[in-house]
Amino acid sequence: MAGWSAVVLALLASALALAASNAVALYLDGTIDGTAVTLARAALADAQSRGLPLVVVINTYGGFLAPMDQIVELFLNAGVPVYAYVPEGGKAASAGAFVAMAARRIYMAPTAEIGAAEPRPPDPKVVNYAAARMRALASAKWNDSRVDIAESFVRENKVLTGAEAVKLGIAEPPPSGGWVFVAEYRRDPLSSFLNALSDPAVISLLLLLGVVFIGYELLAGGFQGVGVVGGLLLVLALYLLGQLGSEWLWAALAIGGATLIAAEIFAGHGAFAATGLALFGLSLYFASVSQPYYQLQGASYALSSLAALGALAVAYLGYKVRQAMRRKPLNYKAQLVGALGVAKTEIRPGQPGVAYVAEEEWTAVSDEEIKPGERVVVEGVEGLTLMVKKAKSA
Repeated sequence: MAGWSAVVLALLASALALAASNAVALYLDGTIDGTAVTLARAALADAQSRGLPLVVVINTYGGFLAPMDQIVELFLNAGVPVYAYVPEGGKAASAGAFVAMAARRIYMAPTAEIGAAEPRPPDPKVVNYAAARMRALASAKWNDSRVDIAESFVRENKVLTGAEAVKLGIAEPPPSGGWVFVAEYRRDPLSSFLNALSDPAVISLLLLLGVVFIGYELLAGGFQGVGVVGGLLLVLALYLLGQLGSEWLWAALAIGGATLIAAEIFAGHGAFAATGLALFGLSLYFASVSQPYYQLQGASYALSSLAALGALAVAYLGYKVRQAMRRKPLNYKAQLVGALGVAKTEIRPGQPGVAYVAEEEWTAVSDEEIKPGERVVVEGVEGLTLMVKKAKSA
């Protein structure tokens, strides 16, 4: 009996394995911003290279219009099926509803939610655009009342639970066999931190600080470095808003890092070089994560590290050279004339001796006889020879 049970369990496991399909998972939580676009582009590229469907696990309150549109266009033009899945307790609200509607199919758990996609503030122009966008997405799937329901997400701020959406035919229950995710794309800690900055108030602050820092750099005398920081803050804010792609961010980081490393030639305190090296490292990171078909290898990191260290070395040498060029030649003659010293040997007219002056021993000549140990004063300097005479007693 136990043998038959084992056989049944094995057959059942095999059936479940066959029912489950392989896919690539993309987890879209938090705010729909520039980091979400970068993540979606990488996940879709991986799915297309594998020839597998992309399952987008959505749990978001929404985000910004431009990044949302970019993700929608990615999914509409995808070379593989894209499925949206809103899990138990999850939500596809606001921009998330558009992302879900751009998928070929929407799967929802009973306690999930979708809708509440009215723009804020509800400017008529933006509302009309969003409603038309939602209607177009829904019309690509259906040609019945479901299109009106989808449009009501925008016009009426309507929200449906997963159970209601399934009942109305907007969504389907999660497939019984489920999916086997061969790759999963989630935000890493750095992207999560940047995503946390995707708040309108924070982005407004980034834009304000960027302009202020650049203005200060222009008005301040000499290079202060804050202008580089200001430029990076502006690029970061525009990246989070979806106005600039990730390539702008890593290029700005690389240029900013190079500028600060070069500025070390003039500063020489090490802060610019350290900050520039850190910015270069961030640039390398964003460049690698934004290229879905190319992953940096150990050799790439090693070469980049050597290049960065070489740049630091050049900056340091340049600083030392500039420091040497700035240093004025020592006017030792002016310092020696009038200086007091002591005769180390006997000095006679026509017979040079040695005098200890300014903590060094010098060849000395005099028009008078000076005995060893007597104090002398320097009257003149010819080359490296001192012209001395006896110092008057105090």
